[in-house]
Amino acid sequence: MTEKLQFRRVTGEHVEAEARVDDEELYTAKFLMARRVWLEETELRQHRVSDGSQRSTGYDRLDNEILAGRQLYEVAEWGGYPPEVVRLYGDEATSADPYALFYPYRGRRLSTVGTHFLAEERDAFEVSLLTGLCWLAAAGISHCALSPDTVLWDGEKRQVQIADFSQSMVFGAPREAIPGPSSWIAREQRPGSVGGTVSARDDIWAAGRLIFFVRNHGEELADRGRLAESGLDELLAGVFGPPTGRPTARELLVDRMGHRDPVPRGADRRPWLEEGRRHFWAARQHKHPGAAIPPEAVEVAEGSDRITHTAWVHTDRAAGTEASERVQVPPQAEVTARKASQDKGFRWRRGAG
Repeated sequence: MTEKLQFRRVTGEHVEAEARVDDEELYTAKFLMARRVWLEETELRQHRVSDGSQRSTGYDRLDNEILAGRQLYEVAEWGGYPPEVVRLYGDEATSADPYALFYPYRGRRLSTVGTHFLAEERDAFEVSLLTGLCWLAAAGISHCALSPDTVLWDGEKRQVQIADFSQSMVFGAPREAIPGPSSWIAREQRPGSVGGTVSARDDIWAAGRLIFFVRNHGEELADRGRLAESGLDELLAGVFGPPTGRPTARELLVDRMGHRDPVPRGADRRPWLEEGRRHFWAARQHKHPGAAIPPEAVEVAEGSDRITHTAWVHTDRAAGTEASERVQVPPQAEVTARKASQDKGFRWRRGAG
């Protein structure tokens, strides 16, 4: 079966191509479906919103995956894309039937393979997991839903791959309740006790539990006394306390484990990445007037009575050009069908009329 796809590459170029598509579609995350597609010889995963009464939630979940993928690309291209996080290929984020295209996932879920790691594999797992979280921190993204079902393990390459960014949030956003088993959700993200804003320390609680899980052949941490028995009391000191006192992934990897920082210096300070974050917050303030936002975004958000989504179109990196050309995309409400506007409301991917 073939289908014409029109989408924006993560590099900024717009693509129209005939694709072969798999007729089998499976759930990849709550409210999202996935199927395989092929652009010539390139195999990709296409994530789409599932049908049903919760379709509006699916739009938000897909938005999260696209935003995280774009942010990671902007940071990761600074020094080479890390295999520890899934990689966005492109997205169609403006229609009533949006989708995201990812390179194929690698590995198997920890919930399947995490019970029989060898000692040397456990060490590689810890380094690889924290490496992935260092890249997420550089991109200003918190996964918010790390668990044995969202972290994959490639035993051949001995690398983690963090998947499913459907519940991810940008740093500085007010925390929201995360559904799921409380054993993998930190207290500040649980229903009834949510508070504060998302930071680089939010994912560390679940990361510590994953490290224990693999070190102890699939056992979940039920008693902190088990940390000392497992030789993890020093490495994970402070990890399960309040978020303000937790170590970051970099502190665990570099200061406590003695490895080098995997993220090149300055990679998280690229001008268009910072501006992209400001536009996100301006759009969010338009959608949720009065919602809490980080201090650095207040001026932009409050001064925007009409927000225009900004896209970044990058020139050929192979030619050695580092600059990017910004182009203004017309507000989505002016260029899409009325039904799309009614179905989806306002999203970060569109301008507001």
